[in-house]
Amino acid sequence: MLHSDVLIQGHHNLVLDPPVIEPGSPVILTLHGLGTNGDDLAPLCEQFHFPGCRFVLPDAPMHLPGYPDQAYAWYDFQTYNREEFNKSREYLFKVMDRFSNDPNLRPAPGQEKKHKPIIVMGFSQGGVMSLEGGLNYKGKVAAIVSMSGYMPDPWETLTKAQAPFDTPILLVHGTYDEVVPIEGSRRAKKALEEAGYHPVLKEFPMAHQITEDSLAEVRSFLEKVIQG
Repeated sequence: MLHSDVLIQGHHNLVLDPPVIEPGSPVILTLHGLGTNGDDLAPLCEQFHFPGCRFVLPDAPMHLPGYPDQAYAWYDFQTYNREEFNKSREYLFKVMDRFSNDPNLRPAPGQEKKHKPIIVMGFSQGGVMSLEGGLNYKGKVAAIVSMSGYMPDPWETLTKAQAPFDTPILLVHGTYDEVVPIEGSRRAKKALEEAGYHPVLKEFPMAHQITEDSLAEVRSFLEKVIQG
């Protein structure tokens, strides 16, 4: 895949493009976890082998004290300051606006039905933000994937959610996860269902990680969304 870098509000966004990318091509926004950056999940994206898909991997906007350079966070997990969630979510909206309205990838007049909205996918803190951003973005979101994530404040996330109730949502989590216990995804699933959504939770015998089996589940889910 072809690598490029786009600055948005001073933050780096790694962009992975296939050799040929056509107007209306799917955009998969991929969000990293705590203490790393957009480069971290690039190998995972390249494993999917989705012809024509663009992957966008933004660096989170926060740098927490005690972490090395180029190690970022979407929020401070020790304080859970809601203002930080909101700022990171607004930043994600800027990223989503930029790539959903890329003038080079807009469908030709009369071909708008071929447009593929953004898919939001993330791991750990990125999984949290995939739910925060994907559910509340005012534009079109084709699907949401949260790997080893959770929903810190379901009411804040869901009370003004913009995503239609039929938006495909996949939650993936390890039953041996000691960093983010699986109860986080189970509670998120319950909150989503109570709000009117129809999430799917897939549990795997793994720790706080992405395995071949869990990745295969995500790949299958995304293939159905892209083809649909």
